Amino acid sequence: MEGAMAGIGQIGGMLPLLSNMIPVNPARAAPDPDVIRNARAAMERMKAEPDAAQTARFFATKAHSVLRRNGEIAAIQWSDGTTEVRKPTGQPWDKERLIQQGMSSGLSQGQMNDLYVRDLAKTLGAGISIDRYDGRADAPSRRDLMDSPVSGPARGRRLSLVA
Repeated sequence: MEGAMAGIGQIGGMLPLLSNMIPVNPARAAPDPDVIRNARAAMERMKAEPDAAQTARFFATKAHSVLRRNGEIAAIQWSDGTTEVRKPTGQPWDKERLIQQGMSSGLSQGQMNDLYVRDLAKTLGAGISIDRYDGRADAPSRRDLMDSPVSGPARGRRLSLVA
């Protein structure tokens, strides 16, 4: 066969059958009791009610800015850096790009929030009014704004923004 390529039929007799090499019922190692115990504990934690203190902190988070259109909330920028868009437009909003831009510029959390609000207002389009709270104690919390499209009168410092 020198110089010639061997076909599959010619090689087949030279190779052992794959099924002869792989055990059908391999012996299994005994399960590690710590792994099982940890997995069960994790499942129980997932089923459990959320931590009350964590839930309270979540709902106590204050708004950095509330963006409104026709008196209804279109979006909220929270003081912790999260953003809630209630009335999206057809245009995508690229927060990831803004995060990269802000991080590379060394912006503080407050400056990042300002960056998000300006860009989000432009994305949401004309007719957007912005109430900015500057960390004030009377800023509405998540609890205040949770289910309300209007959530009462605007209490923030009104910004003029051309969007």
